[in-house]
Amino acid sequence: MLCDRSFAEDGSFRYPAHHGHDTFPDGVLGDVQLVNGAPWPVLEVSATRYRFRLLNASNARRYRLRLDAGNGKWGRFVQIGSDGGLLAAPQPLGTIDMAPGERFDVVVDFSAFPVGSKVTLHNSAAEDGMRDVMRFHVVRKEKDDSRVPDRLSASFEALSPDRAVPVRSFDFRRTHSTDERQMWTINGRPFSTDALLASPRLGSVERWRFSSDFHHPVHLHLAQFQVTARGGRPPAATDAGWKDTVDVRPYEVVEVLVRFTGYKGRYMLHCHNLEHEDMAMIGNFQVV
Repeated sequence: MLCDRSFAEDGSFRYPAHHGHDTFPDGVLGDVQLVNGAPWPVLEVSATRYRFRLLNASNARRYRLRLDAGNGKWGRFVQIGSDGGLLAAPQPLGTIDMAPGERFDVVVDFSAFPVGSKVTLHNSAAEDGMRDVMRFHVVRKEKDDSRVPDRLSASFEALSPDRAVPVRSFDFRRTHSTDERQMWTINGRPFSTDALLASPRLGSVERWRFSSDFHHPVHLHLAQFQVTARGGRPPAATDAGWKDTVDVRPYEVVEVLVRFTGYKGRYMLHCHNLEHEDMAMIGNFQVV
């Protein structure tokens, strides 16, 4: 669990004072990097494969994770899962981009590094001391008969981007109200407990298009989707698999195919930047 926080001298959390709806347009960033609640931890590992379930639990910080072994040598991740479970097949990644709320299931093979190596998990999207996330010390050799299979999920179904489905658009944007206040809106509307942005049918698939004027990690409650396009181009490598959160970058359109297979009822979609969510960048949809 990766998150950034700030602390007062007595060890309590420090969070800046809130001064209304226009506060923290970019979200709040901390100055201490935590991993499972520990600041800049060190983990001793054997020269074997390790599986990590990564979660970006930060309010607003983004991560571009890399494995730095020093002397210009970089490690690799093998992604095996995303927000919604296993991928169909593993994919090697040199970097992992994570917006708040996203999860990645990865395998790191520390046998690629000599015993005695110190491998730093870097966040190249951060600056100064926040670039270091944690460190791995490769301290011993061990027998390792594990492997990453070529096929991960026998039941994974890739949805076709060519299928004819209902299309809906959701624009996440900072807009002005009639009294010139800044508001965080979806399709130009502030949150209302009564309004519905969509009414998909249970068991159906729909194409949803997300657009924004800022970095907005869009999260759907109890509905999984597959990313089919990003900015009119194929999705990024890190968009693979069943997801419930996707990073929508400034002035970009992300297309997803959403499958509604849970239960009828009212659910939310919202920006997973915590300050944007707190300022009501939220909408309701009703599965009917």
